[in-house]
Amino acid sequence: MKNIQMKAKLAQSLLPPDGFDEFLSEEKNRLYEPKDLRAIRIRQQGGSDAQNFNRMPVQIPVRMSKGGVGKTTVVGNLGSALAMMGYRVLLVDGDPQASLTGLMGIDWAAEELTHIGELMRRCYRGQPVNIEEAVKPIYADGHLDLIAADITLAEADSWMMSAANREFIYNRMVRDCMAFFSRYEVVLIDTAPSTSLLTNALMLASNEILAVVMLDGQSLKAMQVLASNVNELNNAFPDLNLGVHIVANGYHPSYGSCKEALQTLGSCYPNHLNDNILPFSASFRRQINMLDDALSGTVLEREPGTVSAEAVINLAWSLIDRYQIHLDGQWSPVADLRLGEAA
Repeated sequence: MKNIQMKAKLAQSLLPPDGFDEFLSEEKNRLYEPKDLRAIRIRQQGGSDAQNFNRMPVQIPVRMSKGGVGKTTVVGNLGSALAMMGYRVLLVDGDPQASLTGLMGIDWAAEELTHIGELMRRCYRGQPVNIEEAVKPIYADGHLDLIAADITLAEADSWMMSAANREFIYNRMVRDCMAFFSRYEVVLIDTAPSTSLLTNALMLASNEILAVVMLDGQSLKAMQVLASNVNELNNAFPDLNLGVHIVANGYHPSYGSCKEALQTLGSCYPNHLNDNILPFSASFRRQINMLDDALSGTVLEREPGTVSAEAVINLAWSLIDRYQIHLDGQWSPVADLRLGEAA
């Protein structure tokens, strides 16, 4: 578990812009933990920190039909930023490559773990899910937890092939484990780039997918594949109305190809593109330690004063507003969770 301590300058950037200065300590060397920022925000808003067992967190599946676009980087960094802001965040690694698991400092090859595919299998077969045993705490006080993955997650499609109403097994598991999921305000799901039964089920965790598009020609083509995948799901389930919100990644002002790709993305998907664009940055490439997974970490953990960290914070604020992620227990109602006809 990581001991997250933030200097006042970083803490201030992670709080809303107005009305919070008086809550920050005047002590020059004061360090803040995520629980401190949570307490500050709840106190300023006049809310309570009581868990609401009848509410579900906001679920955000992150997807792209091509690897190497920075999807895992976005999931990990958003999770880190939201947790440091005081939210309680659950990360779900839904990719057998387990890149998110490694970014969070866990060596999946050396640790015994239970992945999301196994939890869904237990739920489908009516067995005890025991979801607690799957959780890997990343930050203290439940601010950032992970359901890790390993290569055996790829086997999920084999049993899902014959499962009835398989597209909604993840949602059914969330409903059945309501007491567990209600601990969190947001769940971020890193999905695999390949289209699979597991990926489809994770995509349907929400009515909107967060798509990460690298600013190059191949990624723009991959976005077309993802749009086709979404259309297929909407055609299969007419009441689904699944949408896409796009985050552009890898922008460099000196590269004409980046500008052209961004213009193309904006013209093809004008109402779906987030205003915040992640920069082309070496900071993102330094997140993974090649020799020891335990030394890996997000930009906000390793290089909090960089342009990359600022971009992540700005993106996090925009998504807080878009998805209405709240600290005070006013979360998305369980009734909004789609379970399919046979649930």
